[in-house]
Amino acid sequence: MNAQWISRIAILILSAAGFGLAAGEARAQGYPNKPITFVVPYGPGSGNDVIARILANKMSDSWGHPVVVVNRAGATGSVGLETTAKAAPDGYTIVIASTSQMINQHLSKVRYDMVRDFAPVSLSGTLSYSAAVLSSFPAKSLNELVAMAKASPGKLNYTGTIGSIAHFMGEMLKTAHNVDLMMIPNKLIADAEADVVSGRVEIWFAPLNNVLPYAKTGRMRVLGVTGEKRAAELPDVPTMAETGFPALDISASYFILAPAGTPKPVIAALNSEFAKAIGSKDVKDRLAAVGVDPSSGSPEEAGALLKSEVAKWGRIVKESGIRVD
Repeated sequence: MNAQWISRIAILILSAAGFGLAAGEARAQGYPNKPITFVVPYGPGSGNDVIARILANKMSDSWGHPVVVVNRAGATGSVGLETTAKAAPDGYTIVIASTSQMINQHLSKVRYDMVRDFAPVSLSGTLSYSAAVLSSFPAKSLNELVAMAKASPGKLNYTGTIGSIAHFMGEMLKTAHNVDLMMIPNKLIADAEADVVSGRVEIWFAPLNNVLPYAKTGRMRVLGVTGEKRAAELPDVPTMAETGFPALDISASYFILAPAGTPKPVIAALNSEFAKAIGSKDVKDRLAAVGVDPSSGSPEEAGALLKSEVAKWGRIVKESGIRVD
């Protein structure tokens, strides 16, 4: 092949690349021109749902374009993520994914890979989890709960979805302190809540936003919260580290993701609007009120953390020996 042909091929390659970039920029200039579907992979009331609705309402008002929250629950969040991964990569379908979907990727046969199949848009925050019991429950602390469990092996139980953060908190408590607890699995957090409120289940490992209403009315006692600092809404409740239970210090991280292949200018536009929403005082206050520590960041920062967290949970799942049939 002579130099002239090589030169022509190079020009064609550069032209094609330039055309693709220009097309992406052109799409971004008119973006958005219709409602954006914001997928929540769980039902109403979940941490994903609460955060998504706070952000969607703010963005719809400030951006002037509707951001519509759609709940697509099922299979520990897999349905919502698979739906988004298969959507057109045009910025009109995004999803709020969390640590539970990272865990599920390593536990179950899912049709998505959080690193390969998605384009990171932004972080949104970290939600603390809690260990809670009814106020009538005898134990006033995690140490007292462990003592009760050791005195009556297999008699105390906890609830959660198989493979969820709640499941891992229960298993880590059992392993770290050599206690025998029984797990009562539930598919929906509303079902877990009903079991605890009715007294059928003693221990509730749950997102702080689900426990707060009961804690504030005195119906439940929170024995510990995850995270580096105490929850603003429950300043008298110690962190897991403060109580001497660092193994239970698992919080949920939340990521905004678009389908892989979404044009970078569209990702940049979405990231800018999420950053503005998360940075506003009213949104920060609303998120803090439900136990969320808000955070944003660039798509690159979100991608780096996502990759790191997926790898970390792969190791944890392997070491735990937990399996889902």
